[in-house]
Amino acid sequence: MSVSNRAFELADRRAEEERAAGIRRVQQAIRSAIEVTVSPFCDCGEPIPDARRQAVPNAIRCIDCETFVERQNRRSA
Repeated sequence: MSVSNRAFELADRRAEEERAAGIRRVQQAIRSAIEVTVSPFCDCGEPIPDARRQAVPNAIRCIDCETFVERQNRRSA
């Protein structure tokens, strides 16, 4: 293998490693953002029940508060 071919091979391998590392950093940032923004507590101050969290993982309100907000939105629409 010539020196220039070896250099290109090493450069390609390094670029692929950097791309993979960048993807891992983005994935970790997304996981961290989700963990920070999804509170275990509802607007009413009560914890969101585990059953609701399992059914709707990104839920930000308990069922009662979500129902209230949806009704308010329908009235104002």
